[in-house]
Amino acid sequence: MYELLSRIQSPADLKSLTREQISQVSDELRQAIVDNLSKTGGHFASDLGAADLILALHTVYNVPTDKIIWDTGHQCYAHKMLTGRLNRFSTLRQYGGISGFLRREESEYDLFGAGHAGTSISAAYGFAVARDMAGRTDQEHVLAVIGDASMTAGLALEGLHNAGHSNRNFVVVLNDNDMSIAESVGALSTYLAKLRVSPIYQSVEAQTKDLLKRVPGKPGQLVSRAASSVLKHNLTHLVSTQNSGILFEQLGYQYIGPVDGHDINLLIDLFSAIKHISGPVFVHLLTVKGKGYEKAEEDARKWHAVTPPMFADSTAAKASSQTYTSVFSKSLLDLAANDNSIAAITAAMPDGTGLTAFSKVYPDRYFDTAIAEQHAVCFAAGLAAEGMKPVTAIYSTFLQRAYDIVLHDVALQNLPVIFCLDRSGLVGDDGPTHHGVFDIAYLRHIPNVDMLAPKDGPELEAMIRYSLQEHVTGPNAGPIVIRYPRGSVPTVNWPVNSTPIEFGKAETITNGSDVAILAYGSMVAPAYEATVTLQSEGIDVNLINLRWAKPLDRDAILGAARRTGRLIIIEEGVVHGGVGSAILELLAEAGVTGVKVKLFGVPDHFVEHGAIPILHNLCMLTPIEFAAAARDLMGRAQPDIEPLAVVQQHESLTA
Repeated sequence: MYELLSRIQSPADLKSLTREQISQVSDELRQAIVDNLSKTGGHFASDLGAADLILALHTVYNVPTDKIIWDTGHQCYAHKMLTGRLNRFSTLRQYGGISGFLRREESEYDLFGAGHAGTSISAAYGFAVARDMAGRTDQEHVLAVIGDASMTAGLALEGLHNAGHSNRNFVVVLNDNDMSIAESVGALSTYLAKLRVSPIYQSVEAQTKDLLKRVPGKPGQLVSRAASSVLKHNLTHLVSTQNSGILFEQLGYQYIGPVDGHDINLLIDLFSAIKHISGPVFVHLLTVKGKGYEKAEEDARKWHAVTPPMFADSTAAKASSQTYTSVFSKSLLDLAANDNSIAAITAAMPDGTGLTAFSKVYPDRYFDTAIAEQHAVCFAAGLAAEGMKPVTAIYSTFLQRAYDIVLHDVALQNLPVIFCLDRSGLVGDDGPTHHGVFDIAYLRHIPNVDMLAPKDGPELEAMIRYSLQEHVTGPNAGPIVIRYPRGSVPTVNWPVNSTPIEFGKAETITNGSDVAILAYGSMVAPAYEATVTLQSEGIDVNLINLRWAKPLDRDAILGAARRTGRLIIIEEGVVHGGVGSAILELLAEAGVTGVKVKLFGVPDHFVEHGAIPILHNLCMLTPIEFAAAARDLMGRAQPDIEPLAVVQQHESLTA
């Protein structure tokens, strides 16, 4: 199917191809991305847009001897295809298959793992310093490839600043597609936009092409040192004299660009010449997100990621079932209609966090900080200090980057910031960089921080209402966290009507004296399924929906422990430092002994990517495992269960 691409087992195979053949490989790369993602799903528009620059880099440089460090990683499908993984693309983002991001253990060509934005420049600079200290300066080239959205991350700017005046041979390649997952925002985005639309752009590119034609030697071959020094002067001076890349030049870089990031011949010539430039270089490439697929080019935001079959469900074409994100979105809109002090903040994820609708209805109270979680949280602290009610919606795994700000600037000052953590728990195909399983552990120990998690959609709505209408103005005012998972809310016929949200109070779903099951958030529904099974076997279960990880409901928990003597504690977060740990601490503090306890949660290792039912099975977070634990505590025999029943049973719950 792919005449040339199928023959490429490593980037070395590109070196013998003609320019015409390289262009054919470019076309085949895009076709392979479309063909494979129509079956597996995955990040789409960004990978199409980056294919040409990836191909040019691998044609010119010799990875892994040369070091190319990619940012984020979701744009690197072409890189994976050119490094021997084309035949494994049918397993992309599936359990046991190749990752949708970069992983050092997956390939020698993945030199640095990536999943969160903004890391490439700092990491690549580390590679450059290590190279120089080992005396390999003339033997290895080091490049960081970063997108314009990732450039808004504070870490990226820190790395850019530190490496700029180092005088080391170091290249930063900016893949500028004028697009992040949503619209790019901020001053840097505005600055880059001015470069894109500058009237000198066309003349710059024309002069660059003309200059390269005059360089001695055959196209694509290394130019002589003498010629490269002329090239160095002219390329960098070409733009800088017209005040285009002055920001990057002031940071210590020789700026080249903007240049068409889809002109393969130009890119190959350009990177071949850059190999001979000394010192830090900043290459500004303009690309089109979704290049080669018309629908993705027209709406890159919608086609950021796709879902099979044949892209029936792209990023903007969500399933019709109600999700936790959609419940959050509607709840916040309803509350904001009657409260002008409510503001919403996101760090470059308005669609993923459900704030797109809010941004349109209340644009003056909506703030997208770009990929800058630390700033987002500190900004929210400032709003709260002045009497606003800031709702900071950030993925659980991304809030990790703002930990110090949560502790030092929010909690220490006891400011009533509402944190809504989407994607808490296992997220599936995106894997260990995106599993939101650490938030309970990294937030629970911070003084003044209160933590909630809903069992279903109505309870999430009630928790948001409670946080904004009662908590932030009540005697317990301070930072509050609501965590909820990715995906659809469960539809469960609970045996009791839901009780109102009260500070530090759990909800009793079933009363029983044989065994107590204490479940938190997303685990309440499967815990109830296990309860129904156990009750049918004559085991009397006290099922408690904890609601609060902090403060815990002392009366409910200690009462259940003393009454049953058997506790099963379930959470979709790491066991170490999680809710189970908190309850064990409570039992010890209260002097309650002789209680049999079984903890369920995410084990002490990074969980792979894969479908949620598979991951829940691997982590033993299934109704069958919960029921089996109760029988063990009761000394009851276990029934025979088919091996696949665990996955099938959980799928029936979440379907």
